[in-house]
Amino acid sequence: MLDPAGWLSKAQALPEGKRKRTTHDCGPGTVLIVDHKEAGWGAWCHRCNEPGWVPKPPENLSERIERLRKQAIAEAEIERDLRPPMPANFVPTTWPLIPRVWLYKAGISNERIMQCGFYYHEPTKRVVLPVTSDGKLVYWQARGFDKDGTKYINPAVDRTKLVAKYGAGPVIVLTEDILSAVRVGEVTEAWSILGTSLPDPVLNQLMLADKPVRVWLDPDASGRKGSSKAVKALRTIGIDAKPVYSERDPKFHSKEEIASVLGLDPAAAP
Repeated sequence: MLDPAGWLSKAQALPEGKRKRTTHDCGPGTVLIVDHKEAGWGAWCHRCNEPGWVPKPPENLSERIERLRKQAIAEAEIERDLRPPMPANFVPTTWPLIPRVWLYKAGISNERIMQCGFYYHEPTKRVVLPVTSDGKLVYWQARGFDKDGTKYINPAVDRTKLVAKYGAGPVIVLTEDILSAVRVGEVTEAWSILGTSLPDPVLNQLMLADKPVRVWLDPDASGRKGSSKAVKALRTIGIDAKPVYSERDPKFHSKEEIASVLGLDPAAAP
């Protein structure tokens, strides 16, 4: 194991989630890689062929309470503004690993992340998902990864008219969350209703769209209940609507699986 005296200060100078190649006291050349992870600081020397690791000290109770207090105040201020939090980092390869993995697990590539305008907000350590309508920002969600913090924060606005729309195709698929709409949007038109209920203003939008609708919410009790209610409401106003049930969230299916579930040809997707 490498002696921390030869590398720790270099790793600690890095922002969390970063790594770099540098020199080591074993000899000339940039043979040492140091990194700063959420849990601690690491190193690997290619000449010594040895790792180094120093974990971060655990928070005591008073430090944790103070951190959460400051975090709650900062996030409450952010939620009072329709504008998404800044500064924005739009280059996912430079984000910490955990936020990237959250999107990768949903089958969303770096290229697709950038196409959707998703970004990382370093001060709150959240991934921000902007929602636009006719090219204008109307809403945003910010997903956090701190087990002690709030999972999502968003602006305090009326959401009854809001949907996050992705893709194009002969069928509109309603999903519960934004990432599921992004994935289904690879096959046909998909709208995230940002929850499990279908507000009247969104029903009106669907009537004007004049397309068959499939309701594919998450496979839990609230999702199934919301799906049943939505299909009933859609059929009441004359829309061809059917529920879609699966064992996993839509976002955890491949493009081919999504197309198969919906009875569509993946090759015909936009």
